Order: sequence, then C-alpha cells, then structure tokens
Amino acid sequence: MLKALELTGFKSFAEKTRFEFPAGITVVVGPNGSGKSNIVDAVKWVLGTSSAKSLRGKEMTDVIFKCPTGSTRREVNVAEATIIFDNTNDILPLDSAEVRVTRRVYRSGEGEYLINDEPCRLKDIKTLIRGTGIGADAYSIIEQGKVARMLEASAKDRRQIFEEAAGISRFKAKKIEALRRLGRVDQNLTRLSDIVEEVEGRLKAVRNQATKARRYKEFTDRLQQLRTQIGMVQWRQLSKQLKSFDEDIERFSAELSEYHQQQDQGNQSLQLLESENESLTQQAQRHEELASDNREQIAQHVTTNEQQTQRLNETMARIARLRIQLATAAHGADGVEGRMADTQQTLQASEAQHKSTLRSLGTLDNDSTDIKQQLSDARRQTEVSRQHQSDIAQHIAQAQSAYQTLESKSSQLREQFDNVEQTIADTATSAATIQNDLLNLQNIEEALGHRIHDLEAEEETLRRESLQQKQLLTRRQQNLTQLNERLTAKRERESILAELEQQREGVNGAVSQLLREADEGAHKDLGIIGLVADLVQSEYDTARLIDIALGDRAQLVVTSNDQLLAQISNGTILLKTRLGVINFQTLAATETQIDISDTPGVIGRLDQAVQIDSAYSNLLSVLLSNTWIVDDLTTAHSLAKRYLGRLRLITPHAELVDCNGAVCVGPPDNCTGLVSRRMELSGLQQDIYVLTAQIKDHRAELTRIENNQSTLTAKLDDTVAQLNSERHSILKHHITTEGYQAQLTHLADEGFELDGQRHSLQAQLQANKTSLTRQNTALVDLQTTHNQHIVTVQESQQTAQILDKEHQTILNKITDLRITLGKTEQQCTALQTQLDQFAFDHEERKSICHEQTDLLRETTTNAMQSRMHILSGTSALAELYLTKDQHRTFNQELRQQVAECEQQRRQIANALASTQSAMESITKEKHDRELNSRELRLERRALQDRLREDYGIEIANLHVENETDAEIEQREQVEEEIATLRSKINNIGAVNMEALGELNDLESRFDVLSAQFNDLTKAKETLERIIQRINADSRRLFLETLEQIRINFQALYRQTFGGGQADIVLEEGVDVLEAGVEIITSPPGKPLINISLLSGGEKALTAVSLLLAIFQFRPSPFCILDEVDAPFDEANIGRFINVLKGFLDWSRFVIVTHSKKTMTAADTLYGVTMQESGVSKQVSVRFEDVAADGSISLDDTHVSKAA
Repeated sequence: MLKALELTGFKSFAEKTRFEFPAGITVVVGPNGSGKSNIVDAVKWVLGTSSAKSLRGKEMTDVIFKCPTGSTRREVNVAEATIIFDNTNDILPLDSAEVRVTRRVYRSGEGEYLINDEPCRLKDIKTLIRGTGIGADAYSIIEQGKVARMLEASAKDRRQIFEEAAGISRFKAKKIEALRRLGRVDQNLTRLSDIVEEVEGRLKAVRNQATKARRYKEFTDRLQQLRTQIGMVQWRQLSKQLKSFDEDIERFSAELSEYHQQQDQGNQSLQLLESENESLTQQAQRHEELASDNREQIAQHVTTNEQQTQRLNETMARIARLRIQLATAAHGADGVEGRMADTQQTLQASEAQHKSTLRSLGTLDNDSTDIKQQLSDARRQTEVSRQHQSDIAQHIAQAQSAYQTLESKSSQLREQFDNVEQTIADTATSAATIQNDLLNLQNIEEALGHRIHDLEAEEETLRRESLQQKQLLTRRQQNLTQLNERLTAKRERESILAELEQQREGVNGAVSQLLREADEGAHKDLGIIGLVADLVQSEYDTARLIDIALGDRAQLVVTSNDQLLAQISNGTILLKTRLGVINFQTLAATETQIDISDTPGVIGRLDQAVQIDSAYSNLLSVLLSNTWIVDDLTTAHSLAKRYLGRLRLITPHAELVDCNGAVCVGPPDNCTGLVSRRMELSGLQQDIYVLTAQIKDHRAELTRIENNQSTLTAKLDDTVAQLNSERHSILKHHITTEGYQAQLTHLADEGFELDGQRHSLQAQLQANKTSLTRQNTALVDLQTTHNQHIVTVQESQQTAQILDKEHQTILNKITDLRITLGKTEQQCTALQTQLDQFAFDHEERKSICHEQTDLLRETTTNAMQSRMHILSGTSALAELYLTKDQHRTFNQELRQQVAECEQQRRQIANALASTQSAMESITKEKHDRELNSRELRLERRALQDRLREDYGIEIANLHVENETDAEIEQREQVEEEIATLRSKINNIGAVNMEALGELNDLESRFDVLSAQFNDLTKAKETLERIIQRINADSRRLFLETLEQIRINFQALYRQTFGGGQADIVLEEGVDVLEAGVEIITSPPGKPLINISLLSGGEKALTAVSLLLAIFQFRPSPFCILDEVDAPFDEANIGRFINVLKGFLDWSRFVIVTHSKKTMTAADTLYGVTMQESGVSKQVSVRFEDVAADGSISLDDTHVSKAA
C-alpha cells in the first residue's frame, strides 16, 4: 500500500514536504497553478519516467526548484522525492515492513536511485514493482486527458495495460533478454566455428613440423652427448696441468710468506726503535721547555719580592697617621654629651605641664559630648513622636475604609455560593446519564474485541500456512528446475555419445568400413561378430582402465572362422589401412596364470572386473588375464621387477607398466575410449529414466501444493475482509466511547472545580467575618495610641531647652584651656629640636671614630699580608733554583740514549735489504707460473662457456673420472660420429622447434574450443526452449487475465451507466501475443458503437470502468487520478465515487480535483497553495474553505510544513 510521499526541492516544493496517505480516499485541492499536479509528477519521476517532456520540462534538471525573481530564498542544487510503501502484506519482494524508493537529481545533471536508502539501478526499481500494477506508465497513474487518450489509443498501445495487469510484462522483459542472448550465442557460434576450422588446419601443419623437430632434437641430443664426452676429456687434461702449476705457485707463496714474515719482524723492530728515538727526542724537548719555564718563574718571583717590600714600607707610615686622627675625634664627642643632658631636663618639665592641661581639656570635651548627645536624643524623640502621630491618623482612616469594603464583599460571596451549589446538582445528573450510555458501548466493544481476536488468530494461522505452502512450492520448483537441468545435461551428453557410437568415432577406418558393410548385410559368411570393445561389459570407472589396457586391441575384429583373413589374403577384400582380426574359436588355452591377489597393494585382476558372454570367455583370458590392478606406480614397479616379462600392471590413475618394462604415465587422452564410452552411454540412459520419473512426481506434487495454496488464499481473503469490517465497527464504537469518556472527564473536572469553588467561597465568607471583627478592634486601639503620642511630644520639647543651656557653658571653658595648651606645646617643640641637634652631632663624631678605627685595622692587616707574600716568594725561589739543576742533568742522559737507538736502526735496515732481494727472485718465478696457469684457466673456461652456451651444461659440476686408454682410442670414432651428426642436422634444413610446444597448446586449444562449441550449441537449445516456455506462459496468463477483466468490465459498466453493454475483444487473425485490444460499448438506449463515437463524459466513465475492472482483477496498491472527474456531472461523480469505495479494502486512491462533490468522499483532504510566489505549501483545509474554482481561503487555515 502507498503510505507517504516526501518531496524536497522538487519543482515548486522548495521545502521538505510530506504527504501521508492513510486508508481510504485522499483528495488534493488547490487553485490552478498552485502545484497540485507536481505531486503526480513526483510519483511518476520516482517510478522511472525518463522523459522531461512528460514532466512538463525541457530537461531533467528542470525538476529542481528555481527561485522566483525577487525572492530571498537560496537556490537548491538537488531535487529529491521518496515514495514510501507499506509492505506488511509482502506486496513487494523485499523482506522489509516498509519500502522507501528514492530518486535524486543534481543540478550538474547527475542522478541516482535508492531502495531503502541503498543505491540501486532504475532496472532494480522496475524489477521490484513489475507485476504489481505500479509504474510510471501503468494504470496506477491516470493524469489529465490520459483517460481519453487511453480509449483513443491504438489497439496495440492499449494492450500494454492488460499485459501489466496480467503480470506478463516481466515475462516480456525476460523474453527480450533471452532473444538478445540467443542472438549473441548465434554470433559466437559463427565466430567459434570459423576459429575451430582455422585451429584444426593449423594443428595439421604443426604436427608435420613437430615430427621434423623431433628428428632434429634426437640428432642434437646425440651431438650434445658426444661433444660433452670430448669436452670432459679435455677438461681432465687441462685440470691436471693446472693442478701442477697451482702446486708450484703454492710452494712459492709459502716461501714468500716466510720472507714476508721476516721482513715484517724487521720492520716492526725498526719501527720500535724509531718510535723510541722519537719518544726520547720529545722528552728532551719537553724538559728543555720545562727549564725555560723555570727560568721565567725565577725572574717573576724576584720582581714580586721587590714590589711587596716597597708596599710594606708605605703601609707602616699610613698606620702612624691614622692613630693621631682617632685620638682627636674621641675628645670632641665627650663635650657634646654634657650639653645634651641639660637640655633633656628642661624638656621633661615642659612636657609635664602640657600633659596636665591636656587632661583637663579631655574632661570638658567628654562632658560637652554627653550633653550634646542628650540634646540630639530629645530632639529626635520629639520628631519620632510627631511622625507616629501622623501615621496613626492615616491608619485610622484606612481601617475605616477596609471595614466598609469587607461588609460589601460578604454580600457578594453569599450570592456566588448559592449559584455554585445549583451548578453542582446539574452536573451530577448529566454524568449519571452518560455513564449508563458508556457501559452499554463498552459491552458492545468488548464483544467486538473478542471477535477481532478470533479473526486475527485465524488470519495469522492462514498466513503462516500460506507462507509455508509458498516456501514449500518454491523449494519444489527449485528442485524441479534442478532436475530438469540435470535431465537436459544428461540427454545432451547421451545424444552426443549415441551419435559417436553410431558413427563409430575413434574406430580405425578399415574396421569401421568393414563393420558398416557387415551391418548392411554383406560378409555374412565371414563369421564377423564385432569388435572386442563391443563384447565386454563393466563399471564405468573400470571401463577406462580396460580401454588403456586393451589399447589398439579394443578394435580387433572378433570372428568365428578364418574366412575374413582368407579373403583379405587373396585380395577379395581390399583394405586402405591396417586391420586386426582375432578368431576366438582357434584361441589356444592360456597357461597357468600367476596369482598375486594376496600381495599387498594389489586390487585385483582386470579380467575379473569385466563381464562377457561365456562363449567368448577365452578371448578375455587371452587379452587381459595377465593384467592386474595395483594401488600405485611404486607397487607396479616392484611387481614388474619380481615377475619380469610375465605381468602387465595398471593403477587406478591410468599408469601402465607393460610386460617389457615400458611405463606409460600422465593423464589419459581427452577422447573417450570405446569401452568407457559405451559404459557411460548405458549409465546415462539409466539416469535419464530415473530423472524422468522424479520429474513426473515433482510436477504432481507441485499441482497439489498450488491447489492447497489457492484454497488458503481464498480463505485468507475472506478472513481479512471480515477482520477489516469488524475493525471498522470497533473503531466507530471506540471513537464514540472516547467521546463519552471525554465528556465524563470534562464533567468530573467541572464538578471537582465547582466543589473547590464551593469550599473556597465558604472559607472566604468565614475569613471575611473574622476580618470585620479584627478590623473593629484595631480601629479602637489606634485611637488610644494617637492620644498618647500627643502628650509625649510636649514633654520632649521641654527637656531639649534645658540641655541646650548646659552645653553652651561647657563650650566657653573648653576655649580657655585650648589657648593654654597651645603655648605649652610650642615650648616643648623648641626644646625637642635643640635636643635632636645635639644628638645628631654626637652620633656624627662617634661615626668618625668608628671609621678611623676600621681603617687602622684594615691597614694593619695589609701590612701583615705583605710580610707573608715576601716570605712565600723567597721560599718558592729556592725551589725553582733546585729544579733548574735537575733539568740540566736529565737532558744529558737523554742525548746518550738517542745515539744508541740510531746505531741499532742502521743494523736492522741492512738485514731488510738482503731479505728484499731474495723475495724479488722468488716473485719472478711465481709470476711465470701464474701466467701459465691463467692461460690454462682461460682455455678451460672457453671450453666451459662453449658447452654452457651450446647446451646449458655446467661441465665443472659433472662427475669427472680418470681418463682410460679405451676412451683415448674411441676419441677418433667419436669425432667421426660428431661430423656425421652435423651433416645430418644441416641436411634437415629449417626446423621450427617451437612446433613441439605449439602442438600441445594447439591440441589443448582445439579441445577447449570444441568443448565451447558444444556448450554454445547446448546453450542455444536451452534458450530456444526458454523462449517457447515464456511464450506459452504469457499466452496463457494474458488470455486468463483478459477474460476475467472482460467479465469485471461488463459488470462495472452496467453499474456505472445504470445499464447498457460493453465488451473487450482481440484483433482477429493475429497471434495472441501480438494482438491489439478493442473496446466495444453500448450505453443505455444506444446500439453497439466504437468508443470513438462516445461523448466526452461517456468516454471518461468508460475508461474509469475499464480501470476499475483491472483493479478488481489485480489490485494496484494505489491509484492516482489527476482531475479525471473534470468531464463528469454531479450524478456521474456520485456513481464514480460509489464505485471507488468498493475498492478501498485493497487499494488507496489519491484524487487531484476541483470538484466539491468529489471532496465530500475524502477521508483525508490536503490543500496546496502558493502563499509565496513560486513556492507550493501544504495546508490543512476545511470543506467550506474551498471555492468553486479550487482556490482556498486562508483566513482560518493553519499552514503546516511537512517535517
């Protein structure tokens, strides 16, 4: 079912807008140009419309919203539309309860499709909706004028609607795909046939070249063997000489090594002496440097001592001067201390007088402050009493006014209380009436709920059984398809083998001709029985081993006499190729066979695994009695060595060890042997018989399952219809119940509110009475307080006058004391200043004494340090003179050691010169041997490189034995044979060695191409069968659908027109798969006429009847009607709506209209308007808001944007 449509940036819908499509009829209204039809365009666009013209545009990007001129909106770069399907009934083949199909297009021109937000192709969407009646061009979308165009369309175009309803559009697509594949297969077969012929011709040419290449390879291999033999002899001779030279070089190297060792020892001794000499020289130089440093230090210390002596004399003179200055400063400080003591006594007397005056002044200040505070308090108390008097007078006036207000309010509250009491009584009566009605509805709703629960359980059971039947049907269909494929493959293989068997493919030409003539009745007296391969029977796996073991003997012609050989001998029968004949009558009895059946690894004797007529048992004994089957090639080798020349051994992997010891290994030929081919053919025939029986059983079971499925579907449809009806009933009762409950809730809330008002009024009356009493008492208290405050004000004024006089007297006394205090303070200040000056002079003189004392102490310390420096310098000077004598003695000893080292060095140098002369003589002899050795190595390397380049042989890695006299004598014969081989190789001429490898490649390629050719042939036959089956199924479904729609159309036509006749007929003389569809109608009171002669309203009503007839046969999940009711009058619109309501149980209708008559049938009503120029918006509307031209009055509407 169609659930919703979401638009974003599509045409005039600039903002994201969502249209919900609940069950029933959804009507979309709005004025012309408001964008109503853009909703229809969006659905078509999502479902795959690729024509911009059908969307009323020039190119696909025209569907993207464009901002109107002067608008402040931003441009959008993408248009998107999404259709949401409710898939709970599995209408669409996806395992999802909700299916979202989305299409986007970008302003760059790129577009994309999505299913459930996953990217997909348009083909995937069309496959998803194929057969459901949904499609951009299907009967689920009827636009303006499309009704008339459908009726006026050609019979061929009209047929497409019936094909969609029949669900064969998917078959048609599969047929087109199959025809396309068949065309490709035909092209590939033609090309492959040419390639096979070309490869086959090339294969013959390469086989000739390969034969020539094999002879060339045999000669070159022998030449390589001989040249390698000669090369090894030369290698041994050169290696022997090289070994002698290497021994001499090694001996010379040993002697040189000894001389080198002696030379190294001498050089080491020489280096040690030179090192020691250099060390002694460096020591002497270092001691000379130390002696020089010693002389410089002596000179420095002499100068330093002289300077320190001069500084000591100057310091002693300065110490004498500082002692005189210190004695003078100490005498001046004692005089200043006497004057400071006299001034201090005078200052103490003045300060005592000043303190006495200050105490008297403080006492008077305190008395003045107390009186001043008492005066301030009296004045403030007077002011406060006056303010209280004024406030109390004001409170008295307010209390009198409040008392009158409370009396008036009491009267009003009594009146309100009486009204609330009456309202509460009326509410209780209404609630009792509604409660009785609600109980009745709840009883009915409970009964309906039980009924719905039973129907839902029945529906679930039926759906589960239907799903199980569907799954079982799918499995059986898959099994049947697999069996058919296996049967087809085996029949094709059986056909090929039967044809090969009939043509005796793989049989020698002469044998084939002789047997063909015998089959035609010739050579009856020759006793021809057949081939050896025709007489044996075995399992298929064993047949392959029999073919390998028999080899060419499988084509031996078995006879019962010798007449055939006689006629061949005397020339009566002429043979083009060789022919093998065996007379089973004359076969000698075989000797006792070796029995190795108990030997480990032996599987059994091959003739015991073969069945043959007892008359020919001796034939089998002769051919296969000495052939045994063993488990692997190792066992075969072991037994062949043990029973040399007496057994033929074969493994399950087709490895054969013959009596003569020859071994045949590797994969067997791709072609099938005569015995194995006949055994495979027999097995295939048996398999075909079994598969045919299984297919028959599966088809019978499929018929039974389909019948069960049809029964379950009918039951399920009935149950769903009953369930929907009961749900509709319970919904109505539920809505009524909710209304009653809402009324009860409202009455209860109102009663609760009224009760609260009653209690509130009672409380207010009581509170008002209490307030009146309290207000009267307060008024009396206020009057008494007012009189008391008048007396208090008069007393406070008298007290303030007395305090003011006392305060004035104290102020006069304070003035006199302040004058005396000023004089005393001036005298104390002068004395303190004089005392401070004396103290400053005394401190300054003491500071000078301290400075002179510190300077004297510092100067004395410096004199002591100078004496210490002089003593230290004298001691260091004595040590430096001692060190100078030591350096002179050590330098004399070093000069004597250097002379001794030089004499030893000259002796060692003379010995090294003698050693070098002997080494040069030995080196020359060694160099001569190395030159000879290098020449031999180059000659040996040339031999090695020649063999490596010619044959890839590393002669150095070959095992080299000592040369014998026999090899030397045979060398001449080998040289002659080499010359002969080279002559033969030259006579062969040009050789294509790649033909050997190319032959294998060509044979493999030929086998692959042949297999591909066979596969393509089988594929062509399969495709032809598929197309035939599609045609048969399409023809059957179309006729069944057409007949059912025809019956529905006839009934609906009479219903919509109130009588008349109508019919649907196919074109005559045309195949059902290509025939057009004609509509014949006869409105009431008119004869049968062609639809082109109907009026506009009759055409539209006929089209509606036809569409609804299709719905009745195969309902589409939704149907969109774009102003199809425009040609109808109100009576026809009424019939049209009544017909639509009969289809609401399985389909949903979306109608774009201007007709108010159509709007009355709407379950959901949407308005589309352009409040902003060029921008469509969804609005909720009321029926009375829509004008006759479709325009919407927005005075009372609420504009709602989709989320």
